[in-house]
Amino acid sequence: MSALPQLKALGDPIPDRDHAISVHFPTWDDVRDYGAGKPRVANALQNGYPRSHLHKYNQALFAKCGREFVAPSEELVLFSDYQTAEDCKIFITSQRVHSANAANPRDVLLVLVEFNKAQDASSAEDILFIPRLYGVVHPAEFRKVKMTFWRLTGTGISSRLAEFCLRKDFTITRVSEPPLKQPPPAELPVYDTIRKRVAEFLNRAPTNPGRAQRAKSDDVYLYPSGIAAIYHVHHALPKWRDSDIMMLGFPYELTIKMIEAMNVPHRFLSAGTEGDIDELERLLVEKSRKGQKIQSVWCECPNNPMLRTSNLKRVRKLANQYDFTFVVDDTIGSFANVDVIDVADIVVTSLSKYFNGFADVLAGSIFLNSNFPHYPELKNAFNAEYTNNLYLADAMRLELNSRGYLERFTQQNNTASAVVDFLCPYTSDAKSTLATVYYPKVCWSKTNYQYVMRPATEDFTPGYGGFLSVDFDTVAAASAFFDSLPFYKGPSFGADIPISIPYVQLVLQQEKTWASSHGLSETLVRISVGMVEKHSMLECVKKALQAADATRNA
Repeated sequence: MSALPQLKALGDPIPDRDHAISVHFPTWDDVRDYGAGKPRVANALQNGYPRSHLHKYNQALFAKCGREFVAPSEELVLFSDYQTAEDCKIFITSQRVHSANAANPRDVLLVLVEFNKAQDASSAEDILFIPRLYGVVHPAEFRKVKMTFWRLTGTGISSRLAEFCLRKDFTITRVSEPPLKQPPPAELPVYDTIRKRVAEFLNRAPTNPGRAQRAKSDDVYLYPSGIAAIYHVHHALPKWRDSDIMMLGFPYELTIKMIEAMNVPHRFLSAGTEGDIDELERLLVEKSRKGQKIQSVWCECPNNPMLRTSNLKRVRKLANQYDFTFVVDDTIGSFANVDVIDVADIVVTSLSKYFNGFADVLAGSIFLNSNFPHYPELKNAFNAEYTNNLYLADAMRLELNSRGYLERFTQQNNTASAVVDFLCPYTSDAKSTLATVYYPKVCWSKTNYQYVMRPATEDFTPGYGGFLSVDFDTVAAASAFFDSLPFYKGPSFGADIPISIPYVQLVLQQEKTWASSHGLSETLVRISVGMVEKHSMLECVKKALQAADATRNA
């Protein structure tokens, strides 16, 4: 993409693709009102991020199946496997999570929906189609709770799977007891192709060419979303050690709520600074004196949306000394730019972002690192519970899209870096409303990022990522800047299209005070540069900054 996109109306899918994973919010007020739950915006949505908004195909499938089984006062939601449906029921009926507002377990049913294969099935999709889904039938009043589970876990069925199921006849029956464990269905080579591709990118241009073990494709696990990968790590790790976890650096709001819902003991160390790691070390020393160990430390590389990178090398040393697992989410740096295999026991990646690159597939992966001593135990824990629920048509689209990963990322690295170079001088200009630019190369943690930055090769020169965040003195300036950007406006990043969003207004509207206490301002705007030509991007940002600065004299 070289030209700027043709803008859409409030609630339209972005990009303009049938299985788009984002939605357009043209103005700051639209985002703010959506975050606040205002019907004006909610009722206008024709699409949304699939974990937060049911796609039209999902809605149609759930309604179609529900007509055969569900009472008018009930609703149905479908998942790809029994265990996830059971987890959803447990969540909806949990008095620990919802107190007196929990559903009565007698009112929540599990059902099996079996779809019929066509007699003349010929396509790979027909032949290998999973003919059964598991549903949760619940009172309609618990719709919001059900959607919280859908959003927190990312384990719901995809819009492509729903679209395919809509073309099939089916039978639906109540599940009275867990089904017998069945062997996994046969997989087409596309899954192995994706696993091998992920492993190849994990291995290319290593920061440590002499490391003992290279990434192997059978240590890559695929999931239907990045957050589903995280959810299943939280499921698997207690099988290895059921103890405290620590989150280092500003975490995703979803991860916090997920582990609270799962009743996982945790501690949040907000900034990921050396001071925070000092605190982590003090906690580890204290527990060691008591003969206790934590389970894991989690962080992003770098984190979202402030793009700070913790001292991963130091955390690895603590993991070796105090015997815990180190989980690193490399989605934002992306494995084209960063190599975390020398520090992380487990690497979590949202493949929906840069790897897919077209904002039309949700997918995620986990890599188990055989270079560290707990690998055999972790491997057993993951294998014991793993089910590949990445739907075939999504895998096929992901494989196709990811072929141009390095080529796209080269341009995005360069464009984002140029925008940062343009904006940074304004942060020290008293006449400008621009307060801060967040990007790894201009951050206090630059050396931490560079520690895991891959060396350049003939086919790719690593950079600092394809999005940046900017912060302003006032809400008026931030909103003027955002409204003036001729970009798509919505969630997600890493696509071929430019996408901008005021992060707190969308994600943490109800937790602004909490976010502010951890240094995250409601005036922050995140910009994913997409594949727009560099000069056009700079012109757009320049005009938007002029609009922001004009608010000072308004």
